[in-house]
Amino acid sequence: MTTTPSIPVVQGSGKTSLRLDGDALLLSRPREEARIPLAAVGRVLAEGRSVAVELTAPEGAVPSVHRIDGTSEAAATMFAAAVNAVLPGVAGRDATADGAGLVEARTLSPNWRARKLRAIKRGSYGLLGALVIAGVLVCVLGDPFVLIVLVIGGVVGTVGLAAGANALANWYREWRLVRHGVTTFAAEDPREPGTYLYVDPAGLVRHVFTWAGGTAVKVSYDPRDPGNVVLPRVALMRRVELCAGLFFVVLGLGAYACAITMVVLTILDPTALDGPA
Repeated sequence: MTTTPSIPVVQGSGKTSLRLDGDALLLSRPREEARIPLAAVGRVLAEGRSVAVELTAPEGAVPSVHRIDGTSEAAATMFAAAVNAVLPGVAGRDATADGAGLVEARTLSPNWRARKLRAIKRGSYGLLGALVIAGVLVCVLGDPFVLIVLVIGGVVGTVGLAAGANALANWYREWRLVRHGVTTFAAEDPREPGTYLYVDPAGLVRHVFTWAGGTAVKVSYDPRDPGNVVLPRVALMRRVELCAGLFFVVLGLGAYACAITMVVLTILDPTALDGPA
């Protein structure tokens, strides 16, 4: 069975989507994907701005339901009618079987942006923790000037390293996906200007957001993680981001180097930083 061209892709709220592809319905959510074989579908219901996929179930049992909300009423009605029309001809479909056992679902790991921010936060918290320990040590030694330098250097260093790590991670990600990923075109969703849609190798509809105004944009994504997608920029912009990242990293390392040097000198010789008597 092939996808019927007239059957729309149903877009719901919260970046959810439902589409017919071959012999299955593909339900995509930000953190979960489900493949629902047509043989497991009892019927599809259009309920206003919602679509409910009711699975087959033994007589007297309550069928399982997969729902997508926030859809277009017209798209929901058209989708439900089109899918229901093809269900009687699905090979091996048994309306009295438990369709829930045929559904394949998988939980998606946090996306690339979430993993990046989590790593930067952990690194920043670690540096700030070390800064607090060094500050306590300086207080014990009783040198307020060194404490001020330590605080300023530590804050500037942490902010600089975090900003630099973010910029370099973004640059490397785009560089890698443009050269080693899959490049295709995403079409603008006519109902949501600025939202562009592309289909990954598994047939799931993915979203990417940018300025509205074009009918399609070029995107590059990771074939192993199709949700990891970038909109390639001109080479000059990538170079500027690389240079900015290196600058902030050097700034952060320099600030920490100055602060650490002051602390070490104070520990080795508490009078080393004192002025002439």
